[in-house]
Amino acid sequence: MDNKISNNKEVQSDKNVAVVEIDDQDSVFEPTGATMGPFRRRCIMLSLCLALFLSALDVTIVATALPTIAKQINASTAEYAWIGSAYTLSSTASVPIWAQLSNIFGRKPIIMLANLSFLGGSLICGLAKSVGLLIGGRAVQGLGSGGCLIMVTVIIGDMFKVKDRAKYYGLTGIVWAISSSFGPVLGGVFTQTIGWRWCSLINVPFDGLSLVVLFFALKSQIKTIPMKTGLKSLDWIGSLLIIGGTVCFLYGLEVGASDQRPWASAMVICLLVFGLVILGLFAFYEARFATNPLIPGRILSSRTNCASIIVLCLHSFVFISYDYFLPLYFQAVLGFNAIVSGVCLLALVVPLSAFTMSTGWYVKRKGDYQLPIWIGTCVMTLGTGLFISFGSGIDWPKIILFQIVVGMGAGPLFQSPMIALQSHVKQVDIAAAMSASSFMRSLCSSMSIVIGSVLIQKSLHGGKLTIDSDVGDDKDADQTLSVENSTSALSMMWIFYCAICGVMTLVSIFIEKMPAQNLTVDHASEEP
Repeated sequence: MDNKISNNKEVQSDKNVAVVEIDDQDSVFEPTGATMGPFRRRCIMLSLCLALFLSALDVTIVATALPTIAKQINASTAEYAWIGSAYTLSSTASVPIWAQLSNIFGRKPIIMLANLSFLGGSLICGLAKSVGLLIGGRAVQGLGSGGCLIMVTVIIGDMFKVKDRAKYYGLTGIVWAISSSFGPVLGGVFTQTIGWRWCSLINVPFDGLSLVVLFFALKSQIKTIPMKTGLKSLDWIGSLLIIGGTVCFLYGLEVGASDQRPWASAMVICLLVFGLVILGLFAFYEARFATNPLIPGRILSSRTNCASIIVLCLHSFVFISYDYFLPLYFQAVLGFNAIVSGVCLLALVVPLSAFTMSTGWYVKRKGDYQLPIWIGTCVMTLGTGLFISFGSGIDWPKIILFQIVVGMGAGPLFQSPMIALQSHVKQVDIAAAMSASSFMRSLCSSMSIVIGSVLIQKSLHGGKLTIDSDVGDDKDADQTLSVENSTSALSMMWIFYCAICGVMTLVSIFIEKMPAQNLTVDHASEEP
């Protein structure tokens, strides 16, 4: 950080408390993987992946359950939108704050707090009898999710050397892909069988397990910081600005994309404009006035850092479209049910998992992340372009092969740009760098779904692409025309996402090689 928590202050010896400087990062981080046994390392990774799985799952699991939820608890149109957006808003806006809290108070207490928030929010949602309580529970749940998402990334960065991180970030990429892909399917299954409340209650036992394992396995090697000193060092103004700007902007997108207000309405325009203005003020304040900024400007001073963050953001922007719009195509156009739609996504998830993991091993062995990034961006662009040719009829070779191509391209991009970013920042800045990238990735994912939906609506001349259970082999003339129009609208949308992939490919050229000091192989950190 740019300033130190304390320069000359000393704490009285009878309190047995030491005030640490933020720059003294060797004293606040968990030791590298080389200093812990394989069993403890695996326990920590299992609990981190479990927390990540549940956080990613809740982004999409509610989507298919929302109509049933709204009907059973008598939610209005505005309340219906808030059930979904409360989670996204609180999760995205809280990411940078969790990261700074972990720099001050340590990783272990902060991820424990995030887990407790997620668990408590899940319990509230599962037991909620009113729509207000459900929305509040979703906000608390999202708050914990934001902490879990960023802390998993930061803790892995603390535990392992740069080359070793690729394997573990690859594992988290697989977990994210699987959970976000099968979220809508599980939501549909729960809604049709044991009830929508289990979309939230399923988190309680598993998140509780993650919490217990982290409590015993994750050792906190920090010097205690007095609460008053820690709270004073927080960037309160920056926190308020980034929360306010993010909530305004994302809520404006949510309202505009729903039936609540037209895009040209004063409410939507004001939310979007004020959101962007507040975020601009946040950037100006952080650069000029903040003494302990949430996102230090030095992180963005490197060409590689900027390019890596842009690639990560564009990858998230496009990848969320696969999770959201491929199931929509399978169900609205091809007439598949939720379960068959989920099975079809295996053609994407399986190669994605394989190439994500193999890329992690490659980066670990060779110390080269450039080649996986360049190949991944090119192949992902090709695969997204192939989606443009999806037709209104069931064509299994296309459905399977095109998703395999996309999985091969998207997989290497989960961890390689992240390793590129971390290899060009100091250890002191890892939390802030991951905070910046995670925040912007979450923002891009939220924007992507709205923009994709708007493009479809424009192509359908104001209509909406909806799931019709009667779509199948026996279609009348009106249904056939509707399906053809929907197919054309989706193709136009895939053209847009293909163009975004092209930009991502061009930006990836500016990512430089791993610095020489990070190429030293530490065999002691390898698992037996």
